[in-house]
Amino acid sequence: MYHQLMLSCEVTGDPSPQEFLWEKDGHHDPLQKGPDNILLFPSFNKLHLGTYICRATGSLGTAMATYNLWIDETKDSHMLVRAKPEQPLQNFTMCLWSYTDLTRPHSLFSYATKAQDNEILLFKPKPSEYRLYVGGKFVAFQVPEGITANEHVCASWESTTGIVGFWLNGKPWPRKGLQRGYTVGAEAAIVLGQEQDTFGGGFDAQQSFVGEMSSVYMWDSGISTVEVRAAMHDSPKKAPIFGWRNFPYKTVGEVYLKP
Repeated sequence: MYHQLMLSCEVTGDPSPQEFLWEKDGHHDPLQKGPDNILLFPSFNKLHLGTYICRATGSLGTAMATYNLWIDETKDSHMLVRAKPEQPLQNFTMCLWSYTDLTRPHSLFSYATKAQDNEILLFKPKPSEYRLYVGGKFVAFQVPEGITANEHVCASWESTTGIVGFWLNGKPWPRKGLQRGYTVGAEAAIVLGQEQDTFGGGFDAQQSFVGEMSSVYMWDSGISTVEVRAAMHDSPKKAPIFGWRNFPYKTVGEVYLKP
């Protein structure tokens, strides 16, 4: 989400235009028509990107101004989690809330070791799919395609069985199997909002997360549906490796925290 934005229609020629018509390129209906030369976006986001046209009409005729709006995605902005497991992981669970209007692929949670950049990765390649990577391999979960939905996701994995659990907004999905017998390394860089292609770096702006994220938790054990729903409300029943209430982090670039 972004800050409030105003476009001011400035035209030359007529010193006192009587009417301003605001339109967006590619849209049939006008956005605003009247004496106000300001077009206001109370909460500007990526859905508002595009070309805007203002036509100012006065006694001398009509003049036109064009405005192009875009946002630069970043390959540098991310949150680095300073907590690290004390030993290799045989089991894990992660949970988080995310809110975005992205439709392109983006990374939510990246846990990389020097030996494997996708040691653990929660990735969303499109609005209708989540992927959980363990040791470079993944399983996919198909989900309903929401429109700028606030989504709570949990994913778990256990080495002895290879079973992967997945929950969306507190509802469990059918379990799948992945990397039975694998061990997740402990010397890790944990990054929120970017996918690591190298240990602690190698970010790609086209896979960056742009939006809001909260209530991030990770455990070195499995989790039940009851415990998932407790985590949704920031009241986890068991102590995590790290949690939102005592979050050890470092922000890099354009990352903003709300207390």
